[in-house]
Amino acid sequence: MKNLIHTAVVTLFATSAAHAQQAVQWKVSDGGNGHWYLVSAPENRTWQSWHDLVTAFGGHLATVTSAAERDFIQPSVRNMIPLNRGAVLGARQDRNDPTWSEPSGGWQWVTGEPWSWTNWTTFVANPSNSSSGECSCEDHLSLGRWAVTEDGVGNWNDYNGNLTVEAGAIIEWSADCNSDGIVDYGQCYDGTLPDYNGNNVPDCCERGEACVVGNYPVQWRIEDGGNGHWYQLRTQGLTIAWQSADAVAKADGGYLASILSEDEDIFVFRLSDTPGAWQGPLGPWLGGAQIPGSGEPVGTWIWLSSGDPWTYAGPNSDFADNGSGVDENRLHYVDHARRWNDIAEDGFPEYFGGIRSLLIEWSADCNNDGVVDYGQILQGQLADNDVDGIPDVCEQPTCVDADIYRDFNVNGADLGILLSQWGPNTPLTESDINNDGVVNGADLGLLLSFWGPCPN
Repeated sequence: MKNLIHTAVVTLFATSAAHAQQAVQWKVSDGGNGHWYLVSAPENRTWQSWHDLVTAFGGHLATVTSAAERDFIQPSVRNMIPLNRGAVLGARQDRNDPTWSEPSGGWQWVTGEPWSWTNWTTFVANPSNSSSGECSCEDHLSLGRWAVTEDGVGNWNDYNGNLTVEAGAIIEWSADCNSDGIVDYGQCYDGTLPDYNGNNVPDCCERGEACVVGNYPVQWRIEDGGNGHWYQLRTQGLTIAWQSADAVAKADGGYLASILSEDEDIFVFRLSDTPGAWQGPLGPWLGGAQIPGSGEPVGTWIWLSSGDPWTYAGPNSDFADNGSGVDENRLHYVDHARRWNDIAEDGFPEYFGGIRSLLIEWSADCNNDGVVDYGQILQGQLADNDVDGIPDVCEQPTCVDADIYRDFNVNGADLGILLSQWGPNTPLTESDINNDGVVNGADLGLLLSFWGPCPN
């Protein structure tokens, strides 16, 4: 069942992404509630099917409780819902409610918010409870087929939610499981709280642990129109040169981020909006580099860290000017904006203290299962006992691994150590050649296969 729900959720949000629709926040600074909203394209579903689907993804069908909230949502509705199609909302009639009567009594929001503001359409009388067929059971709420009009009113309609109809859904995320005053969805989205299973609920809340705000890896999910890769901002206390930043990324199984499209640029840049990422105008390192001897200041740029093709350049970028009078042949973000700039490899320590952050990307799928390895490590699905960002099952043991005695020979000395450590690993175990947590026949077989001198 869990896999079926996940597949359905992927379908739901992939549909939205295909129409270039992303969740947007009604910011408190703009007079909003801090909640996040997404309008899904129409699909054939019942109201309950939409409700279950959205709930499984950490949200709820939207509760529109004011004209201001309606006006914030309406542009997205207009972009996503064709004329003569509706969009379900998070309200229904409760026949057990003391105020229930037809057609206007007993209406309740799924969140329990007060039912105090309404926006019934006047194009036809609503609520009407005028379902065709044998029953009059229009007891669920939607934006009516007349809602997507040039005037952008977004009026409501009661409809029979038990029927499978082609309609969209307005999805809202409002939960704040750790009561820090910030909606969880945004913290999962920007990596300030971990959400490694991708259900828009912080992992710390699911485990009943205290939530620690930080810079956690986040995935650009395929269901959101992404590539399935994982990204993380890393900050340093001192200036870090490009080469050192590249080494940090690769030591964790990744590489300095390579940006291949505007959508990826938007996704990655927002991770840099965090304390410590900027020194004056100097933002984090990216994986771009200029080929030596290709000519200054323009030259030829490549994604040196990843080897990806150079197919895109950020807007308003100024990455080919050698502005400091030296060879500026490495790439970073600049000016607290989604703007690229070329800079010297040392990170320009004499200017505002130099670059002190980097953006890491993980894309490897060493076991070819269609899922990026790093996410499976984060979720505990694949072991990474040596903490190098590469699943242990993908790291092929070598003669050096079998040379437990470290004398450049695999011989009786190594065999004796292995036999003495037979069984489950302890902190002193050195003989688990295949890193599976136990010294057993598999390790013995590997040791015997490497018997003899090891190359120096």
